[in-house]
Amino acid sequence: MSERDDREDLLKQPNIAVLASVGPGGRPHAVPIWYLYEGGVFTMSTGRGSQKHRNIEANPEVTLVVDRRTLPYYAVMVRGTAEVGPPLSQEARSRIAVRYLGEEMGRAYVARRGGDESITIRLRPRRFIEYHGVAGRSEAG
Repeated sequence: MSERDDREDLLKQPNIAVLASVGPGGRPHAVPIWYLYEGGVFTMSTGRGSQKHRNIEANPEVTLVVDRRTLPYYAVMVRGTAEVGPPLSQEARSRIAVRYLGEEMGRAYVARRGGDESITIRLRPRRFIEYHGVAGRSEAG
């Protein structure tokens, strides 16, 4: 399997990512977030007016890290410019929730939480940086 295949495989799995943005005073702000990765674009959602939202409005340059925390370790750091948009559709919200929680819990989660007070974050990667950990790899791998 090629490195690109490894990356695509990792990004399609329901790993919780960490979204890093620039906060007030230039301080880093990094938070866990769910995402969908389709067509080379990351789609995320957050509350309208949240720190993530305010940070991205002020400075859309972000980094998203997705990693595998089991051996062999592997991480992908994605750099790009985030775009803020209207709330996700009910269908997209359900797809994200089901991806992370499973069918029953995901649908119940979306039913309990309205999406009107949220915004969508879209990240088109400008650069991928990959880390292939040595721990847990065989001598041949």
